[in-house]
Amino acid sequence: MRNILATVLLSTSVLLSAPLTKKGKRYTLYAKTVQNEGNCIVASDGIVIYNKDSTFSADKAIYDQKKQIITLSGNVVLFFQGKMINKTDLVRYDLKHNTFITSNVFIKEADSDIWIRSKKLRANKKNFYVKSASLSSCPSQAPDWQIKFSSAHLHKDKSYVSLYNPRFYLGKVPVLYLPWIAFPTIHKRKSGLLKPIIGFENSENLLFMQPIFIAPSKSWDIQLNPQVRLNRGLGLYSTFRFADSPYSKGHLTLGVFDEKKKYASSHNLKNSVHKGASFYYENEAPFTKFIKDNPYSYKDGLLIDITTLNDIDYVNLKDDNKYAVDKLITSKLNYYVSGYQDYFGAYAKYFIDTEKISNKETLQTLPSLQYHKFSTILGMQNFLYTIDYKFKNSYRREGLGAHQHEISLPFVFTVPLFKNYLNLSMSENLYFSHVSYTDANSSIQNARYLSNYHQIALESDLLKPYQNSIHNIQLSLALNLPSFNREKGYFADFIPFNLEQKSIIIKMNNYLYNLNGTNYLIDRFVQRYFYDKEFKQFNQAENEVIYQYSNNLSLRNALIYSYEFHKLKKIQSGVRYNDDTYNIRLDHTYNDAPNETKINFFSGDFLRVIDKRYSFYSGLDYDLDHHFTKEWRIGLDMHKKCWSYQLRYKESVTPSLTSGGTESITKRGIYLMVRFAHIGGVNYKYVQDVNTKVLNEDGFEPQPQNVPILKPTSDDNVSQPKG
Repeated sequence: MRNILATVLLSTSVLLSAPLTKKGKRYTLYAKTVQNEGNCIVASDGIVIYNKDSTFSADKAIYDQKKQIITLSGNVVLFFQGKMINKTDLVRYDLKHNTFITSNVFIKEADSDIWIRSKKLRANKKNFYVKSASLSSCPSQAPDWQIKFSSAHLHKDKSYVSLYNPRFYLGKVPVLYLPWIAFPTIHKRKSGLLKPIIGFENSENLLFMQPIFIAPSKSWDIQLNPQVRLNRGLGLYSTFRFADSPYSKGHLTLGVFDEKKKYASSHNLKNSVHKGASFYYENEAPFTKFIKDNPYSYKDGLLIDITTLNDIDYVNLKDDNKYAVDKLITSKLNYYVSGYQDYFGAYAKYFIDTEKISNKETLQTLPSLQYHKFSTILGMQNFLYTIDYKFKNSYRREGLGAHQHEISLPFVFTVPLFKNYLNLSMSENLYFSHVSYTDANSSIQNARYLSNYHQIALESDLLKPYQNSIHNIQLSLALNLPSFNREKGYFADFIPFNLEQKSIIIKMNNYLYNLNGTNYLIDRFVQRYFYDKEFKQFNQAENEVIYQYSNNLSLRNALIYSYEFHKLKKIQSGVRYNDDTYNIRLDHTYNDAPNETKINFFSGDFLRVIDKRYSFYSGLDYDLDHHFTKEWRIGLDMHKKCWSYQLRYKESVTPSLTSGGTESITKRGIYLMVRFAHIGGVNYKYVQDVNTKVLNEDGFEPQPQNVPILKPTSDDNVSQPKG
């Protein structure tokens, strides 16, 4: 038996090992039974044919030696080029041209779980062509969704599929038809269409945004965001993202939106065309990367964040659900270099006040410089000094400006006591500031300020381990005593000075950890007392407690108590809980400080996982003093391996800064996000503007409606390409 099997293997190997392609690829056939029938070889029972690119198995194989075509039949399985798994009953494989043709085939992409069931298929090394087929990433038996199409082209080299005349089905119900669609089959950055956003707002009518993603390189890409607001106009925002090194990245955004004349006129907009540009760049080692031998461990960093616009609607129209809440647009440029015992920084800030017709009188910081010398020994081991120098150019095109120089020079002498259980420090702190005014009239004199204050401090840092925990306590008592101050000239309200006052500051920090660091308790206490009546409002106690009970539960409380007003000025409390079933966030903020807006605000989110697929979500933001709901939301999430959706209903009151002024907009909306695995998804929203009210300068509706609108903050995180 062994000799017979060896003869069969040898004969088939010789038969199929002749050069069949230009590269001379060889195929090997294994089978229990092999027979010669004229120019054909017939094999059956346990057939396996393979080379380094492909593997085939079937019940029967007929090889035409003249035409170099193999016909496989019966339970045919193909592993083509290591990725595709194909199941069919009949395949004709042209070995010479490395192509095959089959019918009634099932194809599965192992990397992405995408499968295709087709009546006809033709394939070669680089491409698959199918006709009369369906596609999905759900289980093939009764899929939740599938796309049926007349023909398709699978580009192996480019790893994407083009579908022609696709019809999208949810279950057995057709819901969408498109003439053509294409999508990638791998988890890599590929050019194409991103998730579209479809919405409806009663003031703008239909909203449609279709992001277009272009990724020709791993280190940079371009995203185009064209948008249509049916009653309002057309816009285009484009973003170029790049990573020019492993430690630097940035993005450039240009945008324009053209309003319809009717909408601009009815809403009394400042401009009918809103345009702007923004550039962001950060580099963690712009120059020090060139230092091969760096004995002093020099580090440097660069941050550029610049925005220019003609009005605030450039920001409001950039996204579909984010509104500007700050009238001041800030651009900044920061650079620092640090090493050994020195630090140097250069900074610049430019402000655009969007409520002003002109920013000629807006105060800018162009630039400010800082030099800092870290604590250095002076003469003896316990005698240290530090130098801090700052220069600030406060500039505006029209109006008073200033050049300010500041120098701080503390000298500190430390004495360890009681075997280092206690440390005594005494310091002399010199401060000098000189201000030269620009564009000033003759009555305004340049300013000088010189001061000195003493500080005496006792500090202790103790650590004690217990059987299951570690306790660390840090105590500090500091007495500040002003010695003298000399001032001369005019002190403008925009010039800051270091005005140290006679005061006592007590600090106590407690840290309690278990041995693995999961459960811990942190308590920080600060007591400030100022002697001068002018600063009595700063006589207050501050306390913060953070308790991490477990990996699932944490609590936090921070408060400030005013001795002058005999009340709590501020309280912030929060609870976080999350596990496999629940995710809960509860926050309360109370603020009743003088000359500040009173706040008594509750915010919470609740997520309940119903089962492996479904979860319920709700949230609330509520003003406890005015019995006013800023926002409430409710929703349902569904997640399967092949598709997911989020359905939300939200009602909110949002302060929106527009070209026509600051407005309070009440919106009720339905938000739907659907994602189909490896295919893409769509965002849809239906929003109704219930009313629009003008707010005053503090962000409130004018009297008699005394309901405060709290200004939220928003983050605009942009994913970056990798360098």
